[in-house]
Amino acid sequence: MIKKRNVFRLTVSHYKILQTIDELNKKNLYPTARGVNNILMGKRDNETKKYVDLKTYGTLISFPGRKLCSYILNMTRRDYLGYIYDKKSDAMYLRITEKGEGELLHYEKRHKNSYRRKEPHHKPEIVEIK
Repeated sequence: MIKKRNVFRLTVSHYKILQTIDELNKKNLYPTARGVNNILMGKRDNETKKYVDLKTYGTLISFPGRKLCSYILNMTRRDYLGYIYDKKSDAMYLRITEKGEGELLHYEKRHKNSYRRKEPHHKPEIVEIK
């Protein structure tokens, strides 16, 4: 019996991550995994309020941070993403590679890239029922 090798396929979530990093990199901005997560989750704070205009802002609101880190690690291992070092902060930040840009361009040609922004569902904790 021949075992099939696991084939890595990019999902819509992978493309949203690539799109976010690509848009930031084009503005000479380089995020951490947490920064990407905050943008995709639509977090509104002093740092992320500047990025509300990104196509992917708030499009993965129910995506756990650990899963996102796993996706980023897999894409780094497969050379879709890489790291860039910042001397000032003494830290590594994410950048999209040529392979990642090519894959993203190919995806955008096939899809209209209309990511829907999602709003978190807020249910009240205390309600009056008569």
